[in-house]
Amino acid sequence: MRHCALAISVFVTVLLTGCGASGPAFKPIDAPTDGRGVVYIYRQSSGLGAGLHGTVRANSTPVTDMKNGGYFPYVGTPGPVKFQVTTEATNDATVNLEAGIEKFLKVTVGMGFFVGHLHLTEVSPEIGKKEIADTKLLEPAKP
Repeated sequence: MRHCALAISVFVTVLLTGCGASGPAFKPIDAPTDGRGVVYIYRQSSGLGAGLHGTVRANSTPVTDMKNGGYFPYVGTPGPVKFQVTTEATNDATVNLEAGIEKFLKVTVGMGFFVGHLHLTEVSPEIGKKEIADTKLLEPAKP
């Protein structure tokens, strides 16, 4: 019985700590001056679904692997961009990029049938700037 409790404890510890973002702390990029805009895609650190991650796509192109406590600055041309993230199910949100403007796209964890689902929600700059402060930079998606 003791061995089972120890094994469960180790498993939970690895699950909660082993899959989070590990890059440099959040630092805003310089606002694009070439007519493009930026969307900060971020996920606050949380014990809920900590090991859950999924690829974020922008207009079907992989952008980053969204991990617990991570962020990624997506820079693109003005206009609507359809972002998607897939785990057991796909969730999407469309953000209208504007030249020189910062937008924030929050990733949260919701309940799923077998595993949690990642959800995308655009939030105001006031909320986004507060919540993104404790995140770490994620790597771009590998081709």
